[in-house]
Amino acid sequence: MNHPLILLVEDDPESRNGYAELLERGGFRVTKSASAEDAITAIGQAVPDAIVTDIALPGKDGFVLAQTVREHPQTRHVPLLAMTAYWAADVQDRAQRAGINATLLKPCQPEHLIAELNRVLQQSRDQVSRPELAAYRSTFES
Repeated sequence: MNHPLILLVEDDPESRNGYAELLERGGFRVTKSASAEDAITAIGQAVPDAIVTDIALPGKDGFVLAQTVREHPQTRHVPLLAMTAYWAADVQDRAQRAGINATLLKPCQPEHLIAELNRVLQQSRDQVSRPELAAYRSTFES
């Protein structure tokens, strides 16, 4: 069985390791980044099947990371799931404008995080055929 590769972007080391362990137990392969800048570098090395990012990151935030992912032809179809501990009235609107597929309030219940991640991955599979996805990945990696 092919286990989806998830890029987890979280600046807090304890949260990053905890969420990574949770995702791995949920059947995912996980790469971790502590910032949007590190995440962009990681994407250049291996395009993930989905990205789970905190919104409040040092330097560029999760909204900027999402916009960067959406602007690149090879990653524009990668599902993005954002997490935030600071829910404000405009968070959902900003997330949608940035191209984020789902936003969760932290701390996330493990089953809810896994369910939302599986949902956005399924949506992505329904929207992008496998040959197109392979073409995006091969173009990005060259």
